[in-house]
Amino acid sequence: MFQSVRIILTCLLLLCLHRPSHSQGARPSRVPAAADSTRPMLLSDTLFHLRSATVVVKPAVKNAERWLNAPFASLSQLLKGNIAGLYVQEHSGESGVELNMLIRGAAIPYTHRKDMYETQPLIVLDGVPLVAPHPFVYDIQQYGFTRLGAAFDFINRLDVNDIASVRVIKDVAEGAAYGPRAVNGVIEVNTKQATAKRNYIAFNSWFGFVQRPNVTTTNAASENSFRKPFYDRYATGADFRRYPSFLRDSTNPAYYGPANWTDLYYRNAAVRGTNISISGGYPRANFRLSIGNQHSANPADKTDMDRYTASFSINMMPLKWLTISTMLNGARLERDRNTYLRDRFAEMRYLPDLMNPLPPNKDRYARYLGELEKSYDDNKANALAGFFRLKADVGKGLHLTSQLSFDYTEDMRDVFYPGTLLEGNNYASNYIGYNQRIIFDNAMHFTTSWKRRHTLKFDAGQSLHMDFYKYDYIYAYKGPNDRIKINQIDNNTMNPKSYLYQLIYKFLDKERLRLSSLYGRVSYQFLRQLEVSLLVRTDASSNMQPTARWFVSPTASVKWDMKPTVLESLEGIDYAILFAGWGRVGRLLTTDRFAQGPQYTVDMSWTGEPVISSYGGISGLMRPYTYGYVGNGINWPYCDQFNAGLDVSLAEGRLSLNVALYSKTDRNLLIGVPAYSDYGYTSAFKNGMDVRNTGVDVALAIRPLKPGGKIGWIASLAAGYNRNKLLALPGGLRQLTIGERHLEVGKAFDQFWVLENDGIYNGDNEVPVNPATRMPLHYKGITLAKGDPRWKDRNGDFAINDEDKVLTGHYLPAVTGSLGHDFTYGCFNVGFSLYAAFGRTILHQAMASRFDFINKESTLNMDAVKEITYWTKTGDYSKYPVYNPWSNVVPYRTDQDLFLENGSFVKLRHVMIGYDFTGADWWKRRKWTGVKKLYLYGNAANLLTFTPYSGRDPELTDFRGYDMGYGLPIPKTYSLGVKLEL
Repeated sequence: MFQSVRIILTCLLLLCLHRPSHSQGARPSRVPAAADSTRPMLLSDTLFHLRSATVVVKPAVKNAERWLNAPFASLSQLLKGNIAGLYVQEHSGESGVELNMLIRGAAIPYTHRKDMYETQPLIVLDGVPLVAPHPFVYDIQQYGFTRLGAAFDFINRLDVNDIASVRVIKDVAEGAAYGPRAVNGVIEVNTKQATAKRNYIAFNSWFGFVQRPNVTTTNAASENSFRKPFYDRYATGADFRRYPSFLRDSTNPAYYGPANWTDLYYRNAAVRGTNISISGGYPRANFRLSIGNQHSANPADKTDMDRYTASFSINMMPLKWLTISTMLNGARLERDRNTYLRDRFAEMRYLPDLMNPLPPNKDRYARYLGELEKSYDDNKANALAGFFRLKADVGKGLHLTSQLSFDYTEDMRDVFYPGTLLEGNNYASNYIGYNQRIIFDNAMHFTTSWKRRHTLKFDAGQSLHMDFYKYDYIYAYKGPNDRIKINQIDNNTMNPKSYLYQLIYKFLDKERLRLSSLYGRVSYQFLRQLEVSLLVRTDASSNMQPTARWFVSPTASVKWDMKPTVLESLEGIDYAILFAGWGRVGRLLTTDRFAQGPQYTVDMSWTGEPVISSYGGISGLMRPYTYGYVGNGINWPYCDQFNAGLDVSLAEGRLSLNVALYSKTDRNLLIGVPAYSDYGYTSAFKNGMDVRNTGVDVALAIRPLKPGGKIGWIASLAAGYNRNKLLALPGGLRQLTIGERHLEVGKAFDQFWVLENDGIYNGDNEVPVNPATRMPLHYKGITLAKGDPRWKDRNGDFAINDEDKVLTGHYLPAVTGSLGHDFTYGCFNVGFSLYAAFGRTILHQAMASRFDFINKESTLNMDAVKEITYWTKTGDYSKYPVYNPWSNVVPYRTDQDLFLENGSFVKLRHVMIGYDFTGADWWKRRKWTGVKKLYLYGNAANLLTFTPYSGRDPELTDFRGYDMGYGLPIPKTYSLGVKLEL
């Protein structure tokens, strides 16, 4: 925390020492281009402006400006479906939660939730690469349902009202300027900057509501009817005597009364947003200040999020050859999170008696909510980013740039649960974690031209990134009473004031990452028709071992506009650009464990607790037997990517098409493989896994009507196709199994590993018998019998086991994209967009758990937890066979294709309508010059879903493609707003 305070004070001091300067809006003859702080990075200040496959969304395009008015809480939700090749997985409609973003596929197979952090794109805010949360908190979590702490998605820190443009970089040749951090792609966010306009004020405010969903509820009578066929066909007398107590008494109103719990769980919730900005100044001195607030909510579980933002940019040019720019962007996030029992038990590391679930009756459910109100769960986050930049024009065509930038984020969670919720044991926990990044950049840019035909540009520079990650976490049980809700320790950690010392558990961890880079790039352009660029950079990471600190990354690209040469005679073609690029970039390791080689760590544990730091009161270290052996000789993983395509515009921009083909191969990836079991290790980390993603991105825009007319129509399509393949495993392995994931060389790594289901055995005589041994078919030694599934014996050995499983389906979609239309008539506009995903499979685990009620209710683990949403009817029960739920083969197990379903969908995601008052003739006749723009608009989001999936919303799946019944609904949202510019 003290380090963050020093950063803030330093930035404020630098800010006070400067006067305003020039910005992008000033006259170019007076102000150098490098002062434009919307440039992506120091190295990019002298990029050519020849069109490329890079996607840029700017408000200068009318429909793009209205697109930024959509009622979505985060930038990732705005980008979802609108960028070809970008897939955004929204696993929950809860405000503020983390979303999974993938650009051109995933680089690694998902075996744990923390693997998602290895595949996220780099977010760059006004040239500052933002720091991402570190996944090391998962090392102390028994359950990885959510990240420890407030678990915000820190991209929510951005206010879309401050965004000037968004640039999604998918090609490694384009993103090479950011080095190994750009291996998963880059999303550049450029905010609105200071301008030379005097007294320019912009105001945007909107309000609306999210609609509660329609839910079919059930009660104990419905559950009895569901279970009756199983008991009638297979139950014994002992099974009837063990019938669940909450289903026995049909006179109990708590379970057999009205199932009206939805009256307390769902409601229509208000949402709103406001932003105001002011900017002004002169060509050599200007500023911009913006503040905003947004309240987003979900109709379920009273969840919501408040965001408070502020940004400030100030520019000055004290000398004609010197430009100084400073920017600060900060946010405060607060949210009320869900009250899932599963998440609460995971946080508490304690499972109470789960025999009786929450009752579906509103009156009884209200009693539980009353006890829950005695608890508190405060979730807060702060974020602050900024830079201080100097640019000197020291000679003709020669510029020197130096920049100090930083990013700091912190999230905090304070929890207390009363003893009435946990069999008399109350619970308190406190978490604070922060991520910090400081960057020093120095660059030189040189440009020269001759004969007005040739242009040569040279860039060189150095950067140093210093990252720091830290968290402190403490929890305690069994306080003196429920009125004392704070675990007060003060300075004497051995003598706490409220909770017993023996029942207090403390965890802390920190990691540092240093990344040093040197780079150089040369670019040649001929008549703005041909561009050739070559970049070479070398990066050193402190997370690599001493023998492999440095990695060299070469990239090359070429672009050729065919219009002036081979297509000059074709008048209908505006431009036709062929582009191609190849590059190699290293992949950073997220933890410093691999830099140490063989090591000792905290790896003691027992059942229910993954990390124990002491034994008998004595601290202890041991080899990482559970985590995995880390040896010497670990090298850089890296990515080779080739990209080629065509960018064409026809009929004065009425039709534009961008098609890009790519092949992205990640090589030498690190993964844990079984090894050294005789020494006690579960696995060893080794290089050698290779993965390839191939696909095509298509972006199409059609303007059938003549531009500038009273009637306008723009149709747009963005679509991306992607497929992956596992090329190699470490040590020449051909297959590897990690939990429920099975990897085979030559096949896709996002497939489900399941048994093939072919019906039911209606009698013991239907079970095949091995003619050699006269033994019936068995599953892992358990003889199959009447009421068991017909699983295919693929190898014909009369034994059903893992060798009979097949890889099928894909939890990542093959095709994602959107189709949009924007219509204008005078000052009116109306538009809509469809979002779709195809070639995607869902494993309906919630349905499997519903049918596997015998096994779920006979064990005390997370699978036995029943949320209040258990009392809902989803899916078609009649299409599943009535197996014997008491069978030892577990007939309703999830690792079979019985529960695999087509997860493709098409959504009517956004509808908008608006009216521009200042563009109307009656407004212009009044000559109200003080108002530059007055725009009234309305939005509706997430209106319709078309899908063959029988479950809930097909988007609500976890990172593995499992629908576990969790995740709040993505709400239907309606809003009305006004934009005013003075």
